Amino acid sequence: MSEKKSYYLKKVCLVMLGAAITGAGVTIFYVPGSILGGGITAVSILLHHMFGTNVAAVTFFCNIPILILGYFLVDREFMALSTIGMVTMSAAMRVAEIVPVPTDNVFTCIIAGGCVVGCGAGIMLRQNGSGAGSDVISRALYKYFSIPIGNASLAINGTLVSLGGIIMGIDVAVATIATIFISGRIINYIVEGVDHKRTVIIICEHADEISQALLEEFGRGVTRMEVIGAYSGKPKSQLMCAINPYQTPKLRSIVLKIEPTAFVTITESISVIGGGFRTNRLN
Repeated sequence: MSEKKSYYLKKVCLVMLGAAITGAGVTIFYVPGSILGGGITAVSILLHHMFGTNVAAVTFFCNIPILILGYFLVDREFMALSTIGMVTMSAAMRVAEIVPVPTDNVFTCIIAGGCVVGCGAGIMLRQNGSGAGSDVISRALYKYFSIPIGNASLAINGTLVSLGGIIMGIDVAVATIATIFISGRIINYIVEGVDHKRTVIIICEHADEISQALLEEFGRGVTRMEVIGAYSGKPKSQLMCAINPYQTPKLRSIVLKIEPTAFVTITESISVIGGGFRTNRLN
């Protein structure tokens, strides 16, 4: 088998795994707990509680027109993997119906459901796939109208949660919001990793001393550029480096010991590639 075929086979298998986990989580935790989730799943569960329709069947058939439209609007690899994900997720939802409901406690459904569904969705998204639905719509809106994917997804899910709250009560809306928050965090951890870093920018006059001290202490590169203060008009140096969170107190101590008047900003970075951190690979 060629390397390219092996690469795509791995992606397909992982998308199917993620879709199966997502589908099982929806049926086992979302449906019994009256939790809507997001996107087409929310519509399916809402119709199930209103009219008794089958969640898996509604999810499958509602996604078909979205997938067809997506093939003309969104990139083909994403759509191909999303089609596989949607079919697998719908099948897993149907199969999971034979599993006995493990709990009737809504808090357990919120936490366990959010973790399981978030895990499955994260695996799919990491492979450039999804379970279709609002993910496809959000990507299409971003491509043609420059609407950020996060904003589009928030608007779609916000509308569905509001509708669910009106029809099924505020408790359902609150439970759904909590579950979406938990699943969103799990997705972030899987897609970007849990080892977040911090980016440090230092505006200083003693750049040589500070750079050398940071190199010796952390063993990582420091980028330097010359800048001019807009207010003072004086030339200064700007240093930039990435560190682990636990290294923050030591860095602050080093910088302020050498130059107490240095200007330091520290921001969270969800992903750092290269420079001794993650390797420069696609997967």
